[in-house]
This record gives sequence, C-alpha cells and structure tokens, in this order.
Amino acid sequence: MIVGKIQDLKTYYSVCPEFENIFDFVTEYFASPKADGSYELIADKLAANIATYTTGDAAIKNLEAHRRYADVQILLKGTERIDWAHISDCTEEISEEFSKGGDIGFYADPACVSSIALDAGTFVYLLPEDAHKPCVMTGDKGEEVTKVVFKIKL
Repeated sequence: MIVGKIQDLKTYYSVCPEFENIFDFVTEYFASPKADGSYELIADKLAANIATYTTGDAAIKNLEAHRRYADVQILLKGTERIDWAHISDCTEEISEEFSKGGDIGFYADPACVSSIALDAGTFVYLLPEDAHKPCVMTGDKGEEVTKVVFKIKL
C-alpha cells in the first residue's frame, strides 16, 4: 500500500506506469470536473469510476480484497476513512466470490485493523494483499464525498 497526495504520484511512475495516466485524469478532473460514472483509460488495463456518496459507519461495512486488480482510490471532495488489514490476517471470509471466480472477497475484521484518513487530493494504492474497508465516515456522522477509484489489471 502507498498513501500520498496526488502530486506524489509522479514519484511512483516506475512502480506503476499507470500512475501517469491516473495523474493526468485527476489533473483534468480538477480543471473540468467529469460526471459520476465509468471511464476506460487503457483498454482491458485501466478504468476509472467516479462516484458521489455518503460515508458510513465502519461497523456495518466489511473489509474487501481483490485478486486481479489493484485499486488507486483518490478522494476528490470531502473526507473519508479507509480501514486496512493485511490479507493474511483476514481469516474469516464472509462471501464466496473468490471461490466462484470473482475478483472481490469480503472479510470480517481481524484483531488488528489500521485506519487512514483521506481528504481531497489524497490517494491510496491498494494491492491484492491489502484488505480494505472504504467509504467510512471520519467523524460522528456521514459526509458526502466524491471519489475516483482506478482499477488496474495486474
């Protein structure tokens, strides 16, 4: 997992070449916002999904993990918490998606879960070993946020 500000993406182009496309997309977004929806940036390799929603209580959400895709989640407006645990600590799978060939699995929280607070302009890069619980409120009540999630096929 990597966490940083949008301008830091340039530092990691050698780690993930798609970061250059992501940086360009987000820079364009701030200059001329796009509508919520899906955008294909590189066929069968990189897609962006913009969504506006209200953050919620962590107690009613589950950790998730992916096998074939990495996520780059960038908050465009508002604040949000993302909880994180290493996939090896997630022993209680509460879905059968992986066993059915899907790309997402859901897990109960293990004993140790860390939290990261994101504000507008902050990104998090999540790999298959990074179980994560996005869309969590940072305070006592939910907040409307806009976020773009990039899916990078591994």
